[in-house]
Amino acid sequence: MKNFKIRRIESASYVQSFGYIIVIDLEGQIIGLSSNISEISTEPVNSYLKQPIAAFFNRSFAAQAPKILKAIQKLLDEPEGRQTLYHHIAGKRYYLNLFRNKDKIYCEWEPHQKRAAKTVQIDTLTCLLEEKTKNVWTSVCTSVRKIIGFDRVLIFKMEASGRGRMLSECSADKKYLGKQFAESFMPAEAINFYRSSPYRYCPDTDNENIAFLEIGEPTDLSPSLLHPFPDVHINYLKGIGVVSVIVIPIFIDHKFWGLLAGHHYQEKAVDLQTRQLCTLVLQHAAHRFDSDFKRSQLKYYNQIKSIEFNLKEKLMNNNSINVVLVQNLKMLCRNAKADGIAIYHAGDIFTSGICPTHAQIEEIVKIINPFHKKPIFKDHDFASKYRKEIGSLSFAGLLSLQIAQRNDHYILWFRKEKTDRMYRISSSNAQEEEAGCETWEETIVNAAEPWDDKILYFVQSLNELLHEVIVLRSKEHEKLNEELILLNNEFETIAFTLSHDLKNPLSVVKIGAQIIHDQHLVQPQNNKQNWSKTILDGIQNIEAIIEGLLHLLDKKAYKFSKAPIPLSHMLKKIVDETKILYNNERCTVEFGKLLPIWGEKSMIYQIFLNVISNAVKYTSMQEQPFIKIDSHQNNKYLHYSITDNGIGIPKAFLKNMFNVFNRASNSHDFPGTGIGLSLTKRMLEKLDGKIAIKSAIGNGTTVILSFPYAPQNLLSINRSSRS
Repeated sequence: MKNFKIRRIESASYVQSFGYIIVIDLEGQIIGLSSNISEISTEPVNSYLKQPIAAFFNRSFAAQAPKILKAIQKLLDEPEGRQTLYHHIAGKRYYLNLFRNKDKIYCEWEPHQKRAAKTVQIDTLTCLLEEKTKNVWTSVCTSVRKIIGFDRVLIFKMEASGRGRMLSECSADKKYLGKQFAESFMPAEAINFYRSSPYRYCPDTDNENIAFLEIGEPTDLSPSLLHPFPDVHINYLKGIGVVSVIVIPIFIDHKFWGLLAGHHYQEKAVDLQTRQLCTLVLQHAAHRFDSDFKRSQLKYYNQIKSIEFNLKEKLMNNNSINVVLVQNLKMLCRNAKADGIAIYHAGDIFTSGICPTHAQIEEIVKIINPFHKKPIFKDHDFASKYRKEIGSLSFAGLLSLQIAQRNDHYILWFRKEKTDRMYRISSSNAQEEEAGCETWEETIVNAAEPWDDKILYFVQSLNELLHEVIVLRSKEHEKLNEELILLNNEFETIAFTLSHDLKNPLSVVKIGAQIIHDQHLVQPQNNKQNWSKTILDGIQNIEAIIEGLLHLLDKKAYKFSKAPIPLSHMLKKIVDETKILYNNERCTVEFGKLLPIWGEKSMIYQIFLNVISNAVKYTSMQEQPFIKIDSHQNNKYLHYSITDNGIGIPKAFLKNMFNVFNRASNSHDFPGTGIGLSLTKRMLEKLDGKIAIKSAIGNGTTVILSFPYAPQNLLSINRSSRS
């Protein structure tokens, strides 16, 4: 930890002292200049303000004035461009930089150092241009260090989080390589400062900056090479003993990417041409990195497209999106560079790798639900933010994708904690002349590696693919809906037939039976025979109508499609509703493992509704009503058991329990028609399933529902559902 004092200055009113600057307006009037300009001129500084720039050069540098004024006039006529002239002052050679920024022209002088571009530097540049290396940043650090002779040259990369990391370092000790720097090191104003100039340079951080004198509106000095470094950086550099510094911004694809920084622990002047050579070297390296990066990206995108193609084929050939996602859990985890993955679907949870508990996953879904205005949510330190709500977690970073805008269907990726070291900086906000500034390095925990652009591209591509498949499925469903509407119309016709066509023969049968039944009426024998014949004819008509309807139904039977059905949410809902229906809210229901079933959703719902409602109904008179629902896999079936402590079923009635209208002798105190179990058995048979009942009076009942198990459609990847 280092603590040091710095002199507080207002950077906008000061410039560095290694050069000189004059600023003029578009009328050629001097509106600002550095207070040290008297070192290269013949008159007091204040006398130049509001004076024509031509008067300054003609009085101070008469021999060179025409050439300089011609260059200034060119900038007045043509706003774009920058000119560098050699300017001799008192026998010394200076660089004179002339450039225009908006409605002002800047004239900057700095001393010319001895031989700028040495032969060894040119050879280094040529070598770099021709070199093929796997790490361009290591190469550029080495090359720049040779050119400027500094103690340390580093490459600093800005991350999306606002933090930064040292990617490369050329020095004797490499003490900063790989280290992270907190967001406070690169505030927005600092980024704007570096990106507004080809490079930034300070030959001596201990030198006092000098005042910039001006009239009128404040002058924007940010384009000037003499503009002081941001306080946060000059303070930090002085704190770590850096005396000379050069910083060159790096742009990749026209976006600010990071910085090259050169540090030297003694005062050292670097000639302008040498600095320009370093800028050229870095621009070439950035171009090479950009080309290599884009080739790498193209290769990666092609891999993602190949994955998308294979995944799309599976999605289109399978009735369930969730099944395909579960089958490809490991692939989805690997391509997101995650340590674990979970799919949450209507209460059912499928996991692979390092994941939180199922209870924690449910809490995570509740937390991220409000954030999903966009389908993708990311947070590399999620665990530290929500530890109070969820408890200790096995991961640190979270990335999630909401599927089809449903708040009960998510893919969740998890990244484990990564221990790191980070530099932080803080400074006092006091307005005293002397202000404190403290830097320290701390260990960072509870955070994972941030989710980078490649990962987000993969997840976004997955989101678009799922959306495309869902749209195609929607069109298929529209077609099925049309078929169902037609089928519905036919069922309405059948219902009308049942209510109308059967009414007449049933009335005849009813009247005839009533007449024969009334024994007190004296009737001739032939009347009884006639009414008997009428009854038989009516029964035959009824049979004919029923056979015709059955034939029609057989021809028009709807072929349903199967899909994996998550049962956690469905069974809870059925239990809650039936407890209210039969006034049995005292009933305790214990849920075991609730495996998803391969079937048709509406039929599955009706099956469990019939069985669970019986369990709730027949335990309603117990002092402590109890039901347990559990499941397990055995051979080719998934077995669900619904066990209750109700009244039980007499042994004599068990063999006929699936007959229509059959009810046990001890069930008369409970409402019912005797149809439910018969329908349940028929629906199970349509699903190729089975039903069995174990029961005895006073010992309750266990109903076992067996569903075909399709391993190609339901994977047992740590799957389970909680109550």
